[in-house]
Amino acid sequence: MFQGDFAAYGAGRDTLAGPPRLKMIIPGVAGLAAASFIADNHLIGFFRSNQTGFLDSASDFTDMGGEKRIVVPALLLTYGSARFLFRDEKLHTASLNAIQSVIVTAIATEGTKIVTGRARPFTGEGAYAFQPFPGGVDRFKSLPSGHASLAFALFTPFAETYSRWIYIVPASVAAGRVYQDKHWVSDVLLGGGFGLVSGILFTHHPKVQIIPSGIRVYF
Repeated sequence: MFQGDFAAYGAGRDTLAGPPRLKMIIPGVAGLAAASFIADNHLIGFFRSNQTGFLDSASDFTDMGGEKRIVVPALLLTYGSARFLFRDEKLHTASLNAIQSVIVTAIATEGTKIVTGRARPFTGEGAYAFQPFPGGVDRFKSLPSGHASLAFALFTPFAETYSRWIYIVPASVAAGRVYQDKHWVSDVLLGGGFGLVSGILFTHHPKVQIIPSGIRVYF
């Protein structure tokens, strides 16, 4: 059930009632990603057999929700407007949490891409072709999905602060990446998991923050 009531959580933070529990989300995401990894070849076949002109256009549109050249500047603009122009503390906090989430998720995502070197679906090499440390060879940077991880990292703090219906946006980004034959289902589940966990962490655990001098945990 989506809950629309806001409850105070942490010092000066308004979030949705019933914050998610990471100890349940992390194994859940890991389990789903592992299960889909086994069935990736079959799952991609479903998307390939259901291509339509409308879905082609829809996936091009949803792709923008995970495009860093679009959403990162928009996020920074939102943060600056909330802090200096509108003086909106809730929006300012959500934006700051999103910025921190994006930074951490981007590092985790890029590091995993480099180490795994998984072939993208469109290469035709299959779901289990890996070339670790592929350098600048993008076709071997499928795992995890950068678009899915960025979308969930950015939108999760806003979904947890305002409405969980916002999760429709990153979910559509993830689905679109598989539809476009650029990622396997396990890629978007793992990438989305990175962003989801990071976003929830910064939103519901205010004692963990990134500051210019590094990561500091206050007790």
